[in-house]
Amino acid sequence: MTYSGKVKPGSPQVRELADLIITKASVGPMDNNAFLLQCRGTGSRLLVDAAAEAAVLLQMLSDEPLDSVVTTHRHGDHWGALAEIVRAKSPTTLAGAADVEGIPVVTDKPVDDGDTILVGSCQLEVIHLVGHTPGSIALLYDDPAGPPHLWTG
Repeated sequence: MTYSGKVKPGSPQVRELADLIITKASVGPMDNNAFLLQCRGTGSRLLVDAAAEAAVLLQMLSDEPLDSVVTTHRHGDHWGALAEIVRAKSPTTLAGAADVEGIPVVTDKPVDDGDTILVGSCQLEVIHLVGHTPGSIALLYDDPAGPPHLWTG
């Protein structure tokens, strides 16, 4: 399958990098993107934005463990399925420190600009995005075998 970056609601698309597998799904009435990142070396998995439609996300996650879930900002269209995902998978939850109080699910690890989040042996750099919400973050994966990838939420 060719990865175009465009996703139809309910149909995930996959992009395979040398060290990281990226699965992208569109969920909810606003067509929010949710991304599953999986380290090829360790199998460790991280979900970016449990935005909506928990059933769709749980199908994408399958029966495999989920290590962590990052909420990119505190608007409800980015955490609408978070409680159900946490209940079903028990991942560590992360979010921008200044947005933690606006997310109705406990954030286990507040993060700030310059922090590193590991997905197995793959490193994501946290970038604070000023303006949208006080704690909006993006995640940067500087792919050693290709161009960088940025998840902005």
